[in-house]
Amino acid sequence: MAVFNEMLRVRLQELLHNHGRTLLQEPRRLEALLRDLSDGQSGSDLHLLMQGLKTGIPAQLSDDLERGLPLGSILPRLVQRLEEAHIAPKAAQWCVDSWCLALGHEPPPPPEASPQRKTPVDERYPIHPEPLPAERSWQDPLLAMAFVWVPAGTFLMGDLFEEGGADEQPVHEVTLNGFWLGKYTVTQGQWQQVMGNNPSHRARGDNHPVDQVSWEDVQLFISKFNEMSKERYRLPSEAEWEYACRSGGYEQRYAGGDNADSVAWFADNSRESSHPVGQKSANGLGLHDMSGNVWEWCEDWYDDMAYAKAGARVSNPLRRNEASGDHVLRGGSWSDQAKYVRASYRDWGRRDYRGYDYGFRLVRL
Repeated sequence: MAVFNEMLRVRLQELLHNHGRTLLQEPRRLEALLRDLSDGQSGSDLHLLMQGLKTGIPAQLSDDLERGLPLGSILPRLVQRLEEAHIAPKAAQWCVDSWCLALGHEPPPPPEASPQRKTPVDERYPIHPEPLPAERSWQDPLLAMAFVWVPAGTFLMGDLFEEGGADEQPVHEVTLNGFWLGKYTVTQGQWQQVMGNNPSHRARGDNHPVDQVSWEDVQLFISKFNEMSKERYRLPSEAEWEYACRSGGYEQRYAGGDNADSVAWFADNSRESSHPVGQKSANGLGLHDMSGNVWEWCEDWYDDMAYAKAGARVSNPLRRNEASGDHVLRGGSWSDQAKYVRASYRDWGRRDYRGYDYGFRLVRL
């Protein structure tokens, strides 16, 4: 079991208290002061703290707290950031907690282990009250954007495998009407046809997913597309997205099964780039790339307590919070580890933030 230098954590807290947070702008001086105050046996832990500073942990923590986000949802994301920088999970947690304490905030205690908890997976689910229609596909005549029919049904939403975060619990019953969903994410070529530009981080080609678009950018695209077309489109709700990702609500870890490599472009196989849409296997509904390639915006505002507030059964949920600037992102991307391209994994982004791997797919009304 890893053992960390708790006295070094105390020294960091004392230095920021005595010298103020301006010391964060002088990393070399901070490191020298910590080294002088340490017991000579904390070199690796000191390096870990400085890695956290270099990665922007204290700055992001302060920024998120100013925006009113709860510590319980901020800290796991910061730990994830360090893990993606190839820092071991326990070391990442110690580093984030240390900076949290240094800035004067008490990290929440880790959740107690509950071996008796069992996700209520029931063989009755999903429930599909209507059969699949004979014609399950439709193509938009303007952009040749393909859509697939997702049948109405009731499913268990959330982390069915007990391997996700607290915001993926509790598992709860959701009933949805049927809807048309984009077979692929919107491509760079389709965005160009509507908007007259290509905002993507790398202009890879017309069949690559458009990326580096904010939630607000997507709303502008939808507005213009609706004006050009006789049809009407919108983003999927978070519940619609997860239901469709899991082939109509089945017990699937990724979009169509439990093998990430067969259905997703992610960190292990992407070669650090997005790929043309539709190259990986489709899920049970014929939808492609719902795990990996690019993150996908949803219509809902993000709430880390959404499932706890939802109750045991809900119908067609859409979470709104006009005061929040954060919207749900789903599916993970080419740059993420497998655990982040799971069907139940929830992330968020500011509505105006253009992530280099943020894209979207549409619902046809």
